[in-house]
Amino acid sequence: MKRNYATKLIVVLSFLVLLIAAAGSVMAHPDYTAECGDCHTNTGTLTLTTNSTVNAETGDPFILQIQAGNGAEYVAIKSGWGDNDYFRISDTLIQDNSVNDTNAAVGEITVDVTFTPLLNGSRTIRIWTAATGLLGDSFDVAVTVTGEPSVTVTTGPPPVDLVGIWTMMLYTVPAATALILVIFGYLALRRKK
Repeated sequence: MKRNYATKLIVVLSFLVLLIAAAGSVMAHPDYTAECGDCHTNTGTLTLTTNSTVNAETGDPFILQIQAGNGAEYVAIKSGWGDNDYFRISDTLIQDNSVNDTNAAVGEITVDVTFTPLLNGSRTIRIWTAATGLLGDSFDVAVTVTGEPSVTVTTGPPPVDLVGIWTMMLYTVPAATALILVIFGYLALRRKK
C-alpha cells in the first residue's frame, strides 16, 4: 500500500516540476544581453522610428530621438547588438512611463538618447522595442563615423548566451519530466500484474 502512495507522490511531484518550468518561461527579462528577437518573435506590430542614417565624428556626441509605440513597453540599446559596442550610450534601457520617457501615453515611448562614437568606420546601431505577448521589433541606424579616435576600445570575451541556455532547459526539463513519468507509469502498471 505504501508503494502505491510513493508512486503517486512521485507522479505529482514530477507534474509540479513541469508546471514550475512552464510558469518560469513566461517571465520577461529586460536585462538580458541577447537580442530581443530571440524571445520576442512576433514582429511587425510595434512601431519603432528614429533617424535611419547619421554622419558623426569620433568623440563628438549626437542625439537620436527614438519613438516606440503601438503597445511598446521597453526600448533597449544593449552592447553586443549590431555595432553598439563602438558607442558610449547614455540610456540602454527605457521602460514605458519611466523618468526618461517623455511621452505620457501608455504603450508609447519617446526618448532622446545620446551616442558618442568611439572609433571611425561605418557602424550600425541596433535598437529593439518589446512588449508582452512576445511582441518585438528592431531598427538599425547606419552611422558613418570620421575623425581621430579618442579612445581605445578593448573587446572583452563574448557574453554568455543565457537565453540560449534557458531556452534549451525549457525544452529538456519538460521532456525529461515526461520521460520519467512514462517510466514510473510503466513500472506502476507492471507491478500490479
